[in-house]
Amino acid sequence: MIQTLNARRLTRLSLVAALYVVLTYITNILGPGLNLGYGPVQIRISEGLAMLALFDPLMPVALYIGCLLANVIGGFGLPDIIFGSLLTLLAGYGTWFTRRLPVLPYLPPILFNALGVSAYLYVLLGIDFGFTGGKGHGFWASVMNWIAVHPYWAMVISIGIGQTITVVVFGNIFIRLWKRMYVDDLDIGK
Repeated sequence: MIQTLNARRLTRLSLVAALYVVLTYITNILGPGLNLGYGPVQIRISEGLAMLALFDPLMPVALYIGCLLANVIGGFGLPDIIFGSLLTLLAGYGTWFTRRLPVLPYLPPILFNALGVSAYLYVLLGIDFGFTGGKGHGFWASVMNWIAVHPYWAMVISIGIGQTITVVVFGNIFIRLWKRMYVDDLDIGK
């Protein structure tokens, strides 16, 4: 089914882009001092909107615009504006192209952001945890040693956990709301 870009569809896409910006901003307000919308630990509620790419092949563009604007307002400068937005676009299209497969549509927003955002934040922030690891023995000492030696992968895990929370929990909420609001216009599986 080929959809045209009519005023109704354009309005929905624009609302999603605007909602992405607002939810990213709200995420930072809810976590004062934690900077949850930006940085090495991210629980960006707006990333749950990535699951709306299930319903419209132009949704990734709306998500891209929303992410771009959110990163202009409060990100880590030009690299975050460019790379963060492009990763969101790629993740959105990954979700769209895997929409017919069970569980797989959740993976692109998690993996693209965990691996990609971690890569440029690692470079931008010059992550060094400032310790050489635990001196003791046991599980936690091993974990601290691993983090000290592999800060990029520690960030991948951190952002990946945040993405998993937002994509699965908030993504499912947004899917349900979308289905309820636009039940006649759904494009799943087409």
